[in-house]
Amino acid sequence: MNDGRPLDTATLRGARAVAIVCAAMFFAPIVLSIAFPAAFFYPPFNVVYERMLGALLLAFGLGLLLSMRDPARNAGVYAVIGLATGSLTAAIVYALVVEGADPLHWFVQVPILAAVSVTLVVTYTRLRRPHPIVVRIVTAAVLLLPLGLYLYDAAYRAFVRR
Repeated sequence: MNDGRPLDTATLRGARAVAIVCAAMFFAPIVLSIAFPAAFFYPPFNVVYERMLGALLLAFGLGLLLSMRDPARNAGVYAVIGLATGSLTAAIVYALVVEGADPLHWFVQVPILAAVSVTLVVTYTRLRRPHPIVVRIVTAAVLLLPLGLYLYDAAYRAFVRR
């Protein structure tokens, strides 16, 4: 919890503003990907995966908008969506480094998602005081995700023939 103290209205208003701005940042790639597909998708383009990514971003944005009615009670939404967005960003960085995707992603998709992730996690820490060990575990999980993806790819190549 937030250590028993009531939250001030500025913190609650700030959390609501964060929800609105971050939701807009989740909705923006859905619209912008139509005009600039190279900034958000990876060749070979696959419409099924593109729809899945759009559905995921739409769900994140809607979840944040629904949580803003009572940010203190719904602080976990900020945390979970922040963690998921951080993990998605780490996976995109891995794809950029290993697969050599279009560098435009470094300037569009990665900064948007990284900023949203950090903003949501910081907002969560303002609404609730997480245990320091939990913060370290979550940070390590996001930072080590590219290594996990590399190990997964290595195991896949070793055991599954193409």
